[in-house]
Formats: sequence, C-alpha cells, structure tokens
Amino acid sequence: MKTLFSARQLADFCQASDREIAFVPTMGALHEGHLELLRQAQSSGALTIVSVFVNPLQFNNPEDLDKYPRTLERDSELLTQVGADVLFVPSVGEMYPEAPAPSGVELGGLDTRWEGSFRPGHFEGVLQVLDRLFHMVSPKRVYFGQKDLQQCMVVRKLIEQKFSGIEMVTVPTVRAESGLALSSRNARLSPDGLLRAAEIHRQLKRVSQALAWDLALQDAEESLFNHGIETEYLAVVELPDMLSCPKAQTGHECAVVFAGYLEGVRLIDNLCF
Repeated sequence: MKTLFSARQLADFCQASDREIAFVPTMGALHEGHLELLRQAQSSGALTIVSVFVNPLQFNNPEDLDKYPRTLERDSELLTQVGADVLFVPSVGEMYPEAPAPSGVELGGLDTRWEGSFRPGHFEGVLQVLDRLFHMVSPKRVYFGQKDLQQCMVVRKLIEQKFSGIEMVTVPTVRAESGLALSSRNARLSPDGLLRAAEIHRQLKRVSQALAWDLALQDAEESLFNHGIETEYLAVVELPDMLSCPKAQTGHECAVVFAGYLEGVRLIDNLCF
C-alpha cells in the first residue's frame, strides 16, 4: 500500500494507472464498518483509495474536534491487512490552502433538519471537504456507510449537482453482536456504556415495527433515558428529504433516526424500513 500526503503525489500515482478508482473517504480511527466499505470498493476490481482526514470544518464544537480519536498508525496497519492500494493523508494546509468558499450545493433544507439543526455548519463542512477530495481523487465510485444516513442524503445532492460522473454506493450499517452501530466514537465509551448503548438499536427496531409511531417514540425515549441515554432527537422521517413522518405512508421509504448522548459521547443511528 502506498501512503501519499499531497494532491500532486496522488495525481502522479493515479495517472500512472489505467484502472478506475474506487474511493472511501474517512476521518480515521478505522473500525470494521470502514473496512467493509473498502471490501465493497475492492469487489469492483478498481484501484482503491482511502483518505484519512479529520476535517475541522464539520465540527461545530471545538472540544469534539480535539477529542476525536486519531490512530493513523493503526489505521495504516488495518488498511494494509485488508489490501487498500493507496492511503491518502492530506494536511489541513493541503486541503484548505485558501479560505473555503461556500460549496453552492442546494440542499433543500436538509442542512436545517436533525443533524443540521443540532450541528450548524456541519453539512457545509462535509460538502467543502468532499468537493475538494472528489476533485483530487477523480473517483468512478465512492462508498459511504448508511449509519450516517443524513450525510448520505447530502452527498447525493453534491454528486447530483457537481459530480454527475461519480456513482455513489451506500453500504448497510455494520453492527456489533449487541446491535450497536460501529463508530469511532464508541472507543470513548466504558464497557458498561457499550452494553447500555445497545438499547439504541433495540428501540429503533421497536419503533420501525410499531403501528402507532407517536406512542412508540415516546416509549423508546423513556427506555433510552432509563439506560442513561439522553435523546437529542428521535423521529420517523421520509426519505430522501428526511421530513418528519407523523403516520405510516404505504409505499414510501422511511427511517427512524436517533442522536443522543451517553457518558458524554454523542451517538447517532438509524434504521430504514
């Protein structure tokens, strides 16, 4: 596996290959969920590039940015074991040599709902970094995990409006045996916290199977509270616009979405149905 640090190095390497490029952008602290994205990318036979860049623009809380785990040496070992072709590790200066300009992507309100409401500026930061990475890497396909469901909807808008030649592949959430969605943030939970966090997926399943969503959401939030989980939002939404769905709509794809805190760690999850 080649490890590259600049856009020039990356361009030179890619130009020397005649293979299509499959790209997995990450912020590092890799886990099995990230590795599954890489395996999916490898299945196409393409040249696989994984980026590790902790993007400061998508953190509205500086403390959260400081606490985000950085494990580059371990990440590199994992990617080598799974067989990535290229690890791209740009610096902040490489990514943002000048002050970022607005992305210009029209999100139709996606940036003001749920994650957008609680993390102002987050999705614009996501758009900024992916716009730059897509130009640097020039991928044929890009791979994202469904755990970040609203982010996936935002990335689709970016691709539709600015990168029509890129195919986006959404990979189902990888979970622990308990049902807990794998996340880099899970490393900050205690062993007891990891056990209690599994309640999130259990409640998402219950809501998705309920006939009366309002009642199910109330019961779910109470159960989460009893497990020490403070709910930020818990709702049933219609895809792809993620507008609130007050009652069942036959023939519409919906998802129950969650964000909240346990042991001071912010966790998100969702379940599509």
